[in-house]
This record gives sequence, C-alpha cells and structure tokens, in this order.
Amino acid sequence: MHLYIVQKDINNLNHSAYLQEAVNSKADLICFGELSTTGILYDSKAVKSLDSLVSSFDEYPLGIMLGFPHQVDTKLYNGYLYYHQGMSQIYHKINLFYPMNEDGMYQSGKELGLFDTHLGRLGVALCFDLRFPDIFERLAELKADIIFVPAAFPLERIDDWKRLLVQRAIECRLPVVGINSVGTDGLYVFGGTSMVVDASGRVVVSAGETEEVVLDVEIDL
Repeated sequence: MHLYIVQKDINNLNHSAYLQEAVNSKADLICFGELSTTGILYDSKAVKSLDSLVSSFDEYPLGIMLGFPHQVDTKLYNGYLYYHQGMSQIYHKINLFYPMNEDGMYQSGKELGLFDTHLGRLGVALCFDLRFPDIFERLAELKADIIFVPAAFPLERIDDWKRLLVQRAIECRLPVVGINSVGTDGLYVFGGTSMVVDASGRVVVSAGETEEVVLDVEIDL
C-alpha cells in the first residue's frame, strides 16, 4: 500500500494541495490527522456537513482519510472519515481527553473504527485511544490489516506517543501508522513525530517534532 501521510500545522486547514500531490505521487491513500478540518475545538465553531466536506473529493482517485467534527442530529462527535469515490465510513472517537475539554464538546463514540475498503481492512484509533490497548486488541481480532492513529498529541508527552505506537504494533502484530500535528493552538504545542511502525515494532520512517512534512511510504500488508 502506497501511503501519503500528512503531518501539518494544527492551524493549516488546507487539504487540496496535499491531495493533488498525493495523486501525482500515485498514492493509494492519503492520511490527515485528528480534526484536521478545523483544528482542535474547545468551544463552538462552525462545523461543515459531511456532504459539503466531501463535495470535491470525487475528483481524486485515491482513498482519503481525515479528522473532522461530525454532527449527527444534535450530537457532535470527534470523527475520522474514510472516503473513496462516493463511499464514506466514519469512526467516532471513543475515549475523550477531558483535560482538553473533549468531553465538554463531543459525545463519546460506541463502535470500533474499522473500515472495509478496496485496500483492505483499515483500523482506526484516535489520539487518546492509543492509551487503551483493548481497542487495538479488538481491531486485531476483527482482522484489521493495519491500524491508523490520527492525533493531536502534545509535545510534552511525545515520548509516550513514540513508545505506545511501537508497543501497540508489537502487541497486535500489525503495522501501526501515527499521524500527528505540529504547531500550537495557543494552549498546547503539538509534537509531530508521525511515524510508520511495522508489525515487529520496527520504526520504518518517522517525522520530526516541529515541521510540516509528508511521509511518502510503501508498506506491505
């Protein structure tokens, strides 16, 4: 699988340039981080509908994954989308991080993130979910081929991020892909270090802590 993993500034809400670059690179799947359409929300902010979010995606032939606030009736979820050629699948984050007021903004999801796609079974766990090994164990039991961890993980805890991505890959015997943010939202500094870890726990490629960067990588499933 040819992955195009985008580590961008938390305040950079532009996706179109990256999408075209991924097409030019002949990637199968482009992956953005947690809440990449809005940045981290601590209070009310305009939220796009799913239809308006994906309205321009069909011109791109690859799979697209990105985080966004997902409004369902009167409830708001921290969502992560898989979209390909008119078909969408969405995971709602299960474990909300109360120090960043997530539980004040969002409802907790109930279902595991498992996307059945033309590329395989893609598991998803969002940021704080990384600290809950049972999620990864259950995704492995459900025959996920790979697990993605989009995040807005703070720099002050980035050593935990690196350790846990490797640990989860070893425990589940699956490749794990971490997609983090950089920059600051005025309250937190985010620590980047997006990485691909293979099923043995070996770090295949890793980004730095401060710069916007793309990891353009092939991974065997």
